[in-house]
Formats: sequence, C-alpha cells, structure tokens
Amino acid sequence: MAGIGFELKHLSRHQNVEGILRAYGYAAIISSGPWIISIFALLILTFFLRPILAKAELDLFSASITHAYAFSLILVGPLQLVLTRHAADRFFTKSTDSIFPACYGALALTAVLAAAGGGWFFHHAVPGDAIYQFSATALLLLVSCIFIVSNYLNALRDYKSVVAGFAIGYASACGLAWLGARWFGPSAVLPGFVAGHGVLLVWLIGCLHREFGRPGPGARSAWDFLHYFKKFPALAFCGFFYSLGIWADKLVFWWFSGSRQPIVPGGWLYAAPQYDTAVYLSFLSIVPGMAVFFLKLETEFAGKYAAFFSAIEDRGPLSQIQAAKQEVIATLRNGLGQLFKIQGLVTAFLVVFAHPIAAAAGIGSIQTGIFQITLFGAFLLVGFLSLLTILFYFDDRRGVLLASLTFAGLNIGLSLPTILMNEAWYGFGFVVAAGLALLIVTHRVNHHTARMEEMVFRA
Repeated sequence: MAGIGFELKHLSRHQNVEGILRAYGYAAIISSGPWIISIFALLILTFFLRPILAKAELDLFSASITHAYAFSLILVGPLQLVLTRHAADRFFTKSTDSIFPACYGALALTAVLAAAGGGWFFHHAVPGDAIYQFSATALLLLVSCIFIVSNYLNALRDYKSVVAGFAIGYASACGLAWLGARWFGPSAVLPGFVAGHGVLLVWLIGCLHREFGRPGPGARSAWDFLHYFKKFPALAFCGFFYSLGIWADKLVFWWFSGSRQPIVPGGWLYAAPQYDTAVYLSFLSIVPGMAVFFLKLETEFAGKYAAFFSAIEDRGPLSQIQAAKQEVIATLRNGLGQLFKIQGLVTAFLVVFAHPIAAAAGIGSIQTGIFQITLFGAFLLVGFLSLLTILFYFDDRRGVLLASLTFAGLNIGLSLPTILMNEAWYGFGFVVAAGLALLIVTHRVNHHTARMEEMVFRA
C-alpha cells in the first residue's frame, strides 16, 4: 500500500462528517493531479484576467498554458510508468534510499528534453518577444518536472503538505499572474504564472526530500531507473499512448479543424474555442469519481490484494487463498460500484443543468451541446482510468498497452472525421474512443480476477 494510503485509511476511519469529507477532499486533490487542477485554476484565472487583458492577449496566455501542459504530459508519459515500477521495486526490496536519487536523475533528464522541445516550439514555431518565448519554455519545463515529482506523491505519508503545496503553488501562479497583469501589463502575466509553478515544484521536491532524501550506503545511481526502459519497454509505450490519448482530440481540433483559431499569425499555436472550454469543463466532472476510487483503492483494495499474495506466499490452505481472492473481488466490485454511482449522478446532474452552468461560464449554445456530449466521454474515461490502474496491479502490461493504444488511436482516428462534419458531431470521437477502451480494460480485468491464482503462480 502506498504511504499516503495508510494516512487516508486512518483518516477515513473517523465516522463523522468532517473526517469523511476530509478523506474524500484529500483524495480528490491527490488523485486529480496537476493537469486537472490546472484546468480549474486556468478557468478561474481567465475570469479575473478578462477585464484586464485584451482578447488576443488572453487567448495567447490560455493557449500557451494548454499547449505547455499537453506537451509536458506527452513528454513525460514514457518516463512516468517506468519510474513508478522502479519505485515499486525499491519498496518491495526495502531499498527506498535509491528513490530520491532516481527522482533527481529523472528531473535532470526531463529538464533537458523539455528545454530542447519547448525551446524549439516556442522560439521557432511561435513568433513572439524574448520574454514570452523564455517564459513559455520555462513553463513547459517546470510542468514536466512537476509531473515527474507527482509520480512519487502516493508514496508519501505527509498528505497535508502535498495538498498544501498544490494549494499554495496554484494560488501563487494565479495571484502572481493577476498581479503581473495589473502592475506591469500583459507581458508579465505568463512570467507570473511560471513563477507560481516554480514555487509548486520546489515545495513538492521538499516534501519528497523530507521522506526519502537521505540516501544510505546502499543507494543506487541516479540513473539506475534507465535500465528499466530495457527491462520493461512496454511501460514506456503504455505511458506515451495513455498521455497522447488524453490530449489526442484536442490536438486534432487545434491543428486540423476548420474552426481552429490561429493565436499568433504565422505560428503553430492554435485554439479551438468551440471545443476547448467545453471539454475542459467536462474534465472537471471526473474529480468526484476519481476521488472515490482512489480512496477505495488506497484504503481497501491494496490491502486485500496484499493479503491475497501473503496467503499464497505463506503457503496457506486453499480455503484461505480462495477466501482472500473473494475479498479482493468484492472490494473491487464495491469500489467500482461506488465510482459509477457517484460519477453517474454527477454526469446526469451536469447534463440536465448544462444550460444554466454554461450561461454562468459564459459559453454559447454550441459549446453547451459539446459540453453535454463530452460529459459522457468523461464518465467513460473515469472508468477506463480506474480499471487501467487495476491492470497495473495485475501486471498486465500487454492489456494496458492494448487499451492505451486503442484509446489514443481511436481518439485521433474518430476525431478527424468529426471536424469535417458540423458542430453537432464534436466530441463523439472522444466518447467512442473512451468507451471502447473501457470495454477492453473491463474484459482484461474480468479475465484476471477469474484466474488470480494462475496469475500468481505463473509470476
């Protein structure tokens, strides 16, 4: 069980409203991750910047952030799952003194790749002044490094510091961007936002250092994790296609849609106003479902799964092993049942009240329709991501790769035809891709739960 799982389990034992809400609140923030929290922060910041910045300036700021986050997630995708497996193995062998050095090595590698990629895109593909180009590149670099550090956060017990870090970091980013716009003009907005991300990165590294930052005499090289690319190459591809799948439909709309909007003349920075806001709002709807499943996973499923393995390793009687297996299955079903109930209620509520929500958000009727469609895609996406996590528990790298590749490929292949049709079809590519990917992971999870004993003995 991850370090933070012990703390959430302790917190959830409080049988009062405050304890339960705190447990779900912390789970929501930790499970959402930087990319979901950033959407929420950007929507709020855009609202406060609208009276200060001209539309073209606000569009440049928003598009720069979304591109930086998209490129960052795709860039670090191949690294994240490899690092997760490396850290999991270090926990299993009780050699956690090599976790922090590996994180530093991954940060150094990520910084070099992000600086090279971001430098090329924002300096050569997006015409602008030096301040903008440097700030946009720095944002891509910092966000990439934040994704790397966030990979280790589940292993930390000090969940309060992690949550405080996200709160302080994004509050600083939004506050400094707003103050920059007020005091120094449009050119200071992006640097202010970047500075806040610097605060967040330093804070999260500090959290990691306090728990794992004292490498002992047996600590391995900072580059030890690179051997895992050769040992588990499928994990790198899984991470890449998963991350690509998350952003695939947005990239299609940015670069190929007839309704795309060029942000900078002569550059490659685009936005799809009719699609972007609607799909970002729908992504926010996954937070309750992710929180429910994350809490159940960390406080119940992980413990039952460990008990099942212990029963086998300790050569327990067949009745004990079968009972442990049934507890794993029952816990999984209970967690998924709660996930789909909560997420279903949230999705139904948002679909029914989409028009007043859209009016409050300041989006038009076309975007409202897209919002309603992509809400169903977000519902399916929550199920897909949750069951994908279960496949990692079963070490089904082939299943994860198949599902991730299907999701990415279909999200691209089905989104392309929709942009050739009218707006009524926007978002259906994402919905179908998430639905078919969910079917694949559901089949794989059912297969593994029915044959858990065989899986363990083969391993």
